[in-house]
Amino acid sequence: MVAPSSALQRGSASGSVSRADFHGTGGEMFGKMFVGFLLTGITFGIYMPWFLAGFYRYIYSKTTFGPTAKGNVRFEFTGTGGELFVTFLVGYLLTIVTLGIYSPWFITNLIRYYADHSVASTEDGTKYQLKYDGTGGSMLVTILVGALLCGITLYIYMPWFMCKLQKAIYSQMRILENGQQAGGLDFVGNGGDLFGQYLVGAILTGITFGIYFAWFQVRLNKFFLSHTRATIHGRNFTADYDATGGELFVKLLVGGLLTGITFGIYYFWFIAQMMKFQMQHITVREV
Repeated sequence: MVAPSSALQRGSASGSVSRADFHGTGGEMFGKMFVGFLLTGITFGIYMPWFLAGFYRYIYSKTTFGPTAKGNVRFEFTGTGGELFVTFLVGYLLTIVTLGIYSPWFITNLIRYYADHSVASTEDGTKYQLKYDGTGGSMLVTILVGALLCGITLYIYMPWFMCKLQKAIYSQMRILENGQQAGGLDFVGNGGDLFGQYLVGAILTGITFGIYFAWFQVRLNKFFLSHTRATIHGRNFTADYDATGGELFVKLLVGGLLTGITFGIYYFWFIAQMMKFQMQHITVREV
């Protein structure tokens, strides 16, 4: 969720619509994931943080966004496997020792790791970076209240919880321009609208034996992106998702069939195609 959000705030030229794109290939994806899975297995999971950090560096390096008033934007992930390993190790140990109480602080540290290492550079040399100021204490309150209300309402409250959690995270996310604060993020979606999306989506997906899932996913993507706001130097931006359920259905159907026919080998090309598809349908405009 952090990486796509960071793509929203580079500042499109006035009146124009900016769009993301992914330039990775299936062959590259195969090499990255095959080696990563292999080393993770050989090391009994110890290599996982280095795998994840390297994978994020690859995804960011293959993602662009534009046009903007400052030219096209390129992304960089600066996190290392060593940093993530320490975050995981400390987080898992303290979560176990405290019988789960430390988990909000663990989640907060993970969000901070991915956000603070997300960097974007424009053609004129301007660098943008996310900075997360959230605390484990505030996360604990949000999760505790949300979990209690979900339990009391038999999980009917879940959509409201999801929106409140998204807003809690985004409201603590700052946007830095060349190291100086330039703006921030916000989420304005409400649980009532999301509840309607989930209710209709779940019913239609069940009635159609899963066929409607593609349309359901498109509606969810559109909901979360269209309710994301970014402010930079007083200018407000919002995102949208313009794919259709039919387009996504075809992508999923063809990808699934080819993956099955090739005994899973096509899976890596499928992932690359899906990432390109999803990125190309994310648009940003000034409001």
